Amino acid sequence: MFRFATRAVRANALQATRAPLASRFATPVRFYAVAPISKEEVTKRAFEALKTVAALQESKLSVDASFQKDLGLDSLDTVEALVALEEEFDLEIPDKISDEIKTVGEAIDYIYQEEQNL
Repeated sequence: MFRFATRAVRANALQATRAPLASRFATPVRFYAVAPISKEEVTKRAFEALKTVAALQESKLSVDASFQKDLGLDSLDTVEALVALEEEFDLEIPDKISDEIKTVGEAIDYIYQEEQNL
């Protein structure tokens, strides 16, 4: 009679010391962090990305340059320039915001702000 009682107590003690089944098979999570990118680095990379746009005149490229007035881009070329920036920084600029971006500086400010929020 007491043999069965000791087996039950021993079984409960073993189960209490075991790790739960879910935690034994769970994949460990790793977190990586990088230092935030500086505004100068964003500007440098943005200029390099914008130089790949065929219709863009590199000599007129500056932070204050307007895509349409100063750089002479039409709406399709402006979209191409913004897509080049999206690919360079691996982000997506929503359509509503891309319609509001008129200058290179505004694009750089938006990208810098998004990079800081990551």
